[in-house]
Amino acid sequence: MYSFAEVAHLAHVSVSTVRNWLLGYATATRAVSPLIKSHQEDNKACSFLELIEIVVAAGFRKEEHKSFKTVRSAYDNARKTYQLRYPFASIELKGIGGHIVHIMRIPEDASLPALDQLEQFTLPGLVQQILTEQIEYELELASKWYPVGRKIPIVVDPQVSSGLPVVKDRGITVEAIHRRFTKANQKMDFIAKDFDLDLGTVEEVIRYAERVAI
Repeated sequence: MYSFAEVAHLAHVSVSTVRNWLLGYATATRAVSPLIKSHQEDNKACSFLELIEIVVAAGFRKEEHKSFKTVRSAYDNARKTYQLRYPFASIELKGIGGHIVHIMRIPEDASLPALDQLEQFTLPGLVQQILTEQIEYELELASKWYPVGRKIPIVVDPQVSSGLPVVKDRGITVEAIHRRFTKANQKMDFIAKDFDLDLGTVEEVIRYAERVAI
């Protein structure tokens, strides 16, 4: 399980965004229901699958620069159309239609009489990249997440080191390596030798850690 702050940190969104997407929120004029339908209201932590759904939802927002309404329409209609409990964490989202993946939404510029009509569109490029290059699936659901792509040996695996980012196949946390570099002022080549890692891996780990400000 991940705290809201940990999810925000890993997904590069604000804590308030995580809270709003999981719990919903209210304004002076209306109440907005949660985006992630699987989350229980009284649960102050997130599952790995919910983390992945937030990562993918954030991809929609970053790629399209459009409203929360667009993301919600994509989520709700993918969930309903394909009967998916975790639509943004399912291999079905990646695989439907091969390379051209369709989900349903209401066009933002639709005229009022057409608001009940659903239109297909291709998944944004960033979302396709996340689904294809960053997520590994097992039993049709996300099982591992490679936050900088599979070519870089950094993985978030809920079964290893409490789901913290680690060096693939080693279980050494990104945080442990980064602390050696920043707090203990150890050289990269020393860290690599001490952990029996190649220097390039250590460099990638520190680069990632600096990017997400661990």
